[in-house]
Amino acid sequence: MASVGKSLLLFLCLVSSIVFVTPDDIPDDWPPKDEKFKYEAEGLYAEDFDLEIGKGLKTFERNLDDVFTCRLSYEIPKGETEEWRVTMSQSPDLTAYSCIIERPGPTNSELNFKQFKMSLIGVNEINYGEAYGEPSVSLPAEEYMVDKRKMEVTSLPGQFKGHVSRLFAVALMHHPHEEL
Repeated sequence: MASVGKSLLLFLCLVSSIVFVTPDDIPDDWPPKDEKFKYEAEGLYAEDFDLEIGKGLKTFERNLDDVFTCRLSYEIPKGETEEWRVTMSQSPDLTAYSCIIERPGPTNSELNFKQFKMSLIGVNEINYGEAYGEPSVSLPAEEYMVDKRKMEVTSLPGQFKGHVSRLFAVALMHHPHEEL
C-alpha cells in the first residue's frame, strides 16, 4: 500500500510540474516566417535561399572555411520564386569538398531554367558531378556536362531542356607531397 501512495505522490508531482501552453501563449509571429533555414558547423554549411527570377544571369554563392566556394549561376526568365538549399561539406581528412544545390522537400522544381552552371572554387579537381531533373533521376548526358578542367557542372546550350532539381559535385584538394 505504501508503494501505491509513493507512486501516486510521484505522479502528482510530475503532473504539477508540467507547463501547459495554450494557443494564447504562442506569439503571433512564431515560427518566424521570414527566416530561412541555415546551419553551420565545422566542415559543414547549409542554407536555404530564393532563386531570383527575371532576365539575365543571376549568381548565388557561399563559402566554407574560407577555402571552398560553391557558386550557382543561372537564368530563369519567368516563373514563381522557389526556395532552394545549398549544402557544402568537407571530408574529415580535409582532402575533399562536396556541394549540393537543390530544391528541398518532396516537390520537384517547377521552374524552367534557360541555363545553369555550378562552379567549385578553391579546389583542384572535380572527382564527380551530376545534374538531376528530378531529385533522384539524372538528367540525360546530352543535356549537361561536368568540366573537370574548369571545375563546373553546366547545362549544354541547345541541348538542355530547362528542368533541373539538384546539382551535386565532389572536389578533391591536392596537397603538395613532401620528400622524405
